[in-house]
Amino acid sequence: MITPRATDQGITFLDVETPLCTASLCLQGAHLTSWKPEGQEECLFLSPNAVFAPGKAIRGGIPVCWPWFGPRKNAPSHGVARISEWRLHHQETDKQGNVLLSLAFYPEDEAYPAAILRLTLGRTLVMKLETTARMQPCKLTEAFHNYFAVGNLTKCRVHGLDGIPFREEAAQPMKHGERPLAPLGCLDRVYDCPSCSGKTVLEDLVLNRTITVERNHASSVIVWNPGQQGANNMADLGAASWNKFLCVEVGNAGTRSIPLASGQTHTMCQKITVGPLK
Repeated sequence: MITPRATDQGITFLDVETPLCTASLCLQGAHLTSWKPEGQEECLFLSPNAVFAPGKAIRGGIPVCWPWFGPRKNAPSHGVARISEWRLHHQETDKQGNVLLSLAFYPEDEAYPAAILRLTLGRTLVMKLETTARMQPCKLTEAFHNYFAVGNLTKCRVHGLDGIPFREEAAQPMKHGERPLAPLGCLDRVYDCPSCSGKTVLEDLVLNRTITVERNHASSVIVWNPGQQGANNMADLGAASWNKFLCVEVGNAGTRSIPLASGQTHTMCQKITVGPLK
């Protein structure tokens, strides 16, 4: 069942409830704010101080960073997609009971490319972001900015990144455990992966589960948490939430940008599965 819902501020959500999962998707930003597969706890962190207002980015869930990742002078951080209204293009339920949604975003400025986001919501979550350059060529950077809910950040491990070079973007990063990565607080790492496909596994020792992120046509993995002080400085987050999430993102960031000629298309994919800690 897919049920539309609108907030007092005029923000529209689609609430999904099936035997396989429950989920909520905000049409502003094509932003998934909740995904809870059958038999599991909530997988996505949503800040208790998140703001739901026109033109405001939502803190938590899975923001779509597009058509650029990171800051840009005189432009929205992480692109225009996450603060713009997307159009629901198609919805159906397949034979396995998965809900299939397709959303489209065509910016008014035709210098920007066009985007289609396809989601498969069930016991697994699949997201495909299709970008097509329109009137002009473009240099695309992008990411699925996954906020994963965890029992305690300091009792998590991230597998699949050993030996991969990274850039540390945090101004004052902490020292963390390595091999596997064991975050202890503030970090903002952009890993430049040797392949555009791969797998990253988040182990949660408190919630006794693993979250596996498989990427395709994405050569960057970003791991981020602002730490306690950083979270305290963010009005839509707050110090009490800093250790309740870890962002393990997939994308094409920095030097891994994708050049697109006019009319050319690129599709980035991720598949997320949840299972017991082994």
